[in-house]
Amino acid sequence: MKKYIYLSLATAVLGISSIKAQVYVAKVSKDSVGILTNRLEALKISQKIQELKIEEAKEETEVEKLRVKLLDANDKAKESAAKSSSHTSKAGNGDLNLKEMEKLAKKAKSDMSDSQKALERFNKQINAVEKIRSKILEEERKAGYKKPAIIFTSK
Repeated sequence: MKKYIYLSLATAVLGISSIKAQVYVAKVSKDSVGILTNRLEALKISQKIQELKIEEAKEETEVEKLRVKLLDANDKAKESAAKSSSHTSKAGNGDLNLKEMEKLAKKAKSDMSDSQKALERFNKQINAVEKIRSKILEEERKAGYKKPAIIFTSK
């Protein structure tokens, strides 16, 4: 008889503990869900801003490379223009070599064209960087509105 009492008492204790194990107690209030959602949105915007800044840095390195190429192209154009000019002034003295004069003029024209193309690529790259900067400013403005003002506390 004692065995049955202990057995029924053990079964009752196990039944009560299993019932308690199935009861769910929320640790986050309904207000906290909104706050967490706002924090998540703020983090997503912050991540997007950081990605845009990385992209801007890559584009700026490309601008620097193009600036170096532009300076080289300008130097070559100036040098070939100076050679062509000096050869033309020699032609005024009576030393006339048409083939060499045409060759120098063609090279000066080609170098000037290369310089113009380099300038166009440089300006296009600067415009790309400016677009990215405007996107960054826009996202930073959005981030200013998304910062949650309430502090999250768990129970």
